[in-house]
Amino acid sequence: MITSKQLLETIYKISRYSDFKLVKLDELLLINQKSKKAIRFVKEKQNVQSLDFLIQKTQHQIKEILNFNPVKIDIYLINQPVPADFNNSTIKVHSLSKYSELRHIDVSRQYQVFSRIKGRQSENYYYKRLMADNDIDRAMSKFSPVTTILIVLNVLIFLINLMISFSNPSGNLIEKGGLSHFNFVHGEYYRVFTSIFLHFDFSHILLNMLSLYIFGKLTEYLFGPLRFLLIYLISGLIGNLLSLSFETTALSAGASGAITGLLGALFVYMIISKRFEKKLLIQTAVGLLIFLLMSNLFGRVNNWAHFGGLFGGFFVALMFKQARLYFYMMTAGLALIIILLLMNTFSQSEENIYNHKVQAAMVHGDFKEAESMAKDIFAKGYEDADTYRLYGLVLANNQSLAEGIATWQTGLKRYPESAVLNYQMALAMRANDDYKKAQSYFNKAEKYMSAKETKELKNELKVFGE
Repeated sequence: MITSKQLLETIYKISRYSDFKLVKLDELLLINQKSKKAIRFVKEKQNVQSLDFLIQKTQHQIKEILNFNPVKIDIYLINQPVPADFNNSTIKVHSLSKYSELRHIDVSRQYQVFSRIKGRQSENYYYKRLMADNDIDRAMSKFSPVTTILIVLNVLIFLINLMISFSNPSGNLIEKGGLSHFNFVHGEYYRVFTSIFLHFDFSHILLNMLSLYIFGKLTEYLFGPLRFLLIYLISGLIGNLLSLSFETTALSAGASGAITGLLGALFVYMIISKRFEKKLLIQTAVGLLIFLLMSNLFGRVNNWAHFGGLFGGFFVALMFKQARLYFYMMTAGLALIIILLLMNTFSQSEENIYNHKVQAAMVHGDFKEAESMAKDIFAKGYEDADTYRLYGLVLANNQSLAEGIATWQTGLKRYPESAVLNYQMALAMRANDDYKKAQSYFNKAEKYMSAKETKELKNELKVFGE
């Protein structure tokens, strides 16, 4: 026998794990607007006449709600037999008397999986959830498959990277797909997406995943799984492209740009649908400010990505809410924005982020690590004149000045007009008391360096050179 709690639990799970929405709790009527199907559970005892009347009433109610005739209506009689054959191409009447039979109702694959998990909540719990009369409560109780997958994916990637870091302490996010201007302009375009799924530390991923859970569920409920995913990814893309356009030296990672895009989409929905009070709109704005402030507390904040993501989410959500003609026009506008951001990104002078890491290791006195990093730069083909300068300094410290000079000379063969290499060679020749060669290298460097930068060495060469 099916109890009242088991029936409410079933209706709750159907609402949570499928596109069916409970429209009348007192009549246990659920409707799927997309598939134009309906389900009705009947606890009252039925005879032929009463069931026939109930079927006609249900058809009329559904037609009023959908504004057209439903494709299929399933009526389930609880703990009672079907009094007569009412089945046709639209109407199907079933009899259910066992709890196990409720789990086999065909509504969605998600329901088939999660209905097997026996609910441990009280009957009142399911009743309150089903009584929710606003979109916020419904969204939070609704199962959100894409949001769940994104959270699980982010956490798994974080844990895998954490384990890799334990076994390889020198590993870092730039090697795992973090976003940097230098790598992007050198053809590693995938980083605009991979960086969205990377996080620096536990506090970073905790804040982002809590925010994704709340704003993700709301956005996925209001826009649907596919549109939600597009908003999320495009917001992350726009945020990262805006970041690349203005930030050329930092390493960026995290889902916050995509998450602020969800907030932008929520603003659009609230404004256009006019289904929400101004109070809720203000609360959402406050939520955005709190998220941005909390993000800044943890350091390594990329506000360009936040602003770009917010704009991206706002823009994409607006596209979905416009007529088809405007949708195509705004799609073209979005493509133009992406092209302009790419043009600006490639027009910026590049900063070799790997050289900065070598220099940072040298500043901390870790010259062995600096040498290993420099070798990696050469192996990847990312070396430039400054790489030769730094590598030469490392070798001069780890091995001998002669090794450093040999490295700088090799660099000058590739970059003969490099100011940093010529200046470095001038310093090396001065150290060897070869002031004639030092002056020669200095003269080349002086062409590309300011008087302030060369003043000290120039005076020294003038004194000792004479």
